[in-house]
Amino acid sequence: MSTSSPFSAFRKSFPVVVLFLAGTFFGSPCLHAQSAAPAPAKAPSSSPASGFSIETEMLTYRALQTNGEAIACDVAAYIYGTKPDFKSVPSGAICNVGAPGGPSNIGIVVLPFDHNVFNDFQIWRSDMQTMAEFEARGVNACTAAAAAPPTPEPSRGPAGVSGRGLTTAATTTTAAVGGVMGAMTPAGAMLSTGQGILGLFAKTQAAEPVGGTIEDQAFMDNVGRELRAVNLSVLMPDVYTPYALTSVDAARSPFVIALDKLMHLRDCLVNNAKSTEDPDVKNIDDFLGSLSGGPTAAAATPKPSGGTTTTTTTTTTPAQPANTTPSRLESALNADGLAQRLGADPQTGKIPATAPQHLLMVKALESGGSVNHNTNIFGTKMSYSGGSVGTYALFNLGGQLECSGNVYDYAGPVNSSDFEKNLTSYKPNPGDEVIFQRGACTPLH
Repeated sequence: MSTSSPFSAFRKSFPVVVLFLAGTFFGSPCLHAQSAAPAPAKAPSSSPASGFSIETEMLTYRALQTNGEAIACDVAAYIYGTKPDFKSVPSGAICNVGAPGGPSNIGIVVLPFDHNVFNDFQIWRSDMQTMAEFEARGVNACTAAAAAPPTPEPSRGPAGVSGRGLTTAATTTTAAVGGVMGAMTPAGAMLSTGQGILGLFAKTQAAEPVGGTIEDQAFMDNVGRELRAVNLSVLMPDVYTPYALTSVDAARSPFVIALDKLMHLRDCLVNNAKSTEDPDVKNIDDFLGSLSGGPTAAAATPKPSGGTTTTTTTTTTPAQPANTTPSRLESALNADGLAQRLGADPQTGKIPATAPQHLLMVKALESGGSVNHNTNIFGTKMSYSGGSVGTYALFNLGGQLECSGNVYDYAGPVNSSDFEKNLTSYKPNPGDEVIFQRGACTPLH
């Protein structure tokens, strides 16, 4: 006695299945009556970005690279008074902005939008003005002896900015073969069989959002590198203040020279019979005391009066964290180093109106990507995508806005099998950024 195999049953019923599918496709009333009501469409769901994927992270930084190049090309073209060209590009360059071949004294001070450099500079300006007022007030009461100028240190190089380029579960669809064969009975539901066969060719797609971690510092580093590539000097005082790791050059420091004059003025006032309680002297002493910015001493605990026995309970006071806030003097000296690099006059602290520096502020706004799963009968394929968004604004030292814009770029989707090859063969094209499609920044005429 022979037993028919499931495959034999499927072969015998195959014509019926074909007829059934044909009736379905061409609108057979009979089969329409037998068809089940379609399942309601599932509402699209959105979930916040979560998790981490090094592949999408690399693609976000790849997009960041193009963003930084676009900013550098836009800013450099504005400063040089040209238009950026992305076709006739010199070898190894990202754009042609008419950069001079020799050294350039034009400098860019790169800062994040959230920073402390302005606070330090405001302290420096305030203290410089205060010391100037003390000197002007005391000159009538005493002529301070001019201090012998200290021996200047060796020259630090040509005037202007000479900074170094610095360098923020896939779901797989499977067919239950046993379930399909089990439906191949004379009284079985042919509709289920047709849906099962069509289901084998169905595709499913899913995207898992992944948040990016790009911060302002990475954006600044990238922009600074590209600015150096177009022959612009770069300073990042929020990262490294000029001369922060060198000794103070008293002959070039506007703050130290002004402080020395103030101390000589105080000595002269005291030598001319003015007491320490005199308003002129007291105001100077209060100012000098404020420079240290140290915490005030705690009040002494009163001792019990004699003859009285007092039981004292000792309570251990929790140790207070060390004060990490810089003193007023530290903040002023930090800003003083930047003022020197901006060409401030050592005697007056005045920065010339013709200083060849510009202030560029940048910020990384958004970054992220997704891990995508594309599933069909042949298996699951994965791909990755990533992108970043940033903003920038260029000012002259007088505060006038010269150039600004937003940059954003998208990288992907990149198949997992081609990821390494695609990543290493990356060819950036900053000319595709919207800021150039809308027209680059142009100088005022």
